[in-house]
Amino acid sequence: MRILVVEDEAEVNAVVEEALDAFGYDVDAVRSAEEALTLLEQIRYDIVISDVGLPGMSGTALAETIARERPRLANRLILLTGRFGETPASLPVISKPFSVHDIVQAVEELVVA
Repeated sequence: MRILVVEDEAEVNAVVEEALDAFGYDVDAVRSAEEALTLLEQIRYDIVISDVGLPGMSGTALAETIARERPRLANRLILLTGRFGETPASLPVISKPFSVHDIVQAVEELVVA
């Protein structure tokens, strides 16, 4: 299972990447939507986890682009946010601050879906 993590905060990015790696997932982590789109052109991911408040293209815009251009990932997106009410209701959202358990649980729910 290959997961792409998109989070501009270096510490949060590292924590999520290390946690998922510890649970046996193959994880790539980037710090912008633009970097994510580049990797999505090159690598087939099973799940994308993205912060909403990214610099440049937002995580919400990234999710919309992924859903449009890669329909198989449309229901395999998880958004992270520290702000209330800025995410599409159709996607799983994890509020910051979150625990490692929150991330792993959200991923595992998508894996079995």
